Amino acid sequence: MVFCTSNHPLAQRQAANWRELEGLPLITLTRDSGIRLLVEVGFETAQIRLVPAYEVGQITTALAMVEAGLGIAVLPTYAWAGAKAMKISATALTPGIARDIAMITRTGRSIAPAVSAFARFLAKYTNESVPGGAAAAARLPSARKPARASTRAKMKARK
Repeated sequence: MVFCTSNHPLAQRQAANWRELEGLPLITLTRDSGIRLLVEVGFETAQIRLVPAYEVGQITTALAMVEAGLGIAVLPTYAWAGAKAMKISATALTPGIARDIAMITRTGRSIAPAVSAFARFLAKYTNESVPGGAAAAARLPSARKPARASTRAKMKARK
């Protein structure tokens, strides 16, 4: 998602294309962040040069700099959880980039109640972390359905 001030032209949009970010002052995470790698992939795919105005070590620092009007930031959807109380907006980017978080279980074995509770918490939290909640999360260009059956099939094939 691209985070910007509430009065930025991108703020009122449902989605923005990566090419629209060209030339805008960009606040990025440092190169040692996995998130930065995903942002680099997004810029490379759009065939535009990534030229950071600022590089920071923490998502919260990037969000504070966005709120101060120093630029825009491309951050994961879950960054919205830290931005809700701020005077900033978030807009989905198309095409979306994502990294999957998967839970792998063995076929025929039940999972521990604590693991099950954690999975429910994680699903609820990620839906709440999207601007607009679960309905908006389902509309995100990078939204994916859980692939539990295919994960099980892969695990069987490895046995």
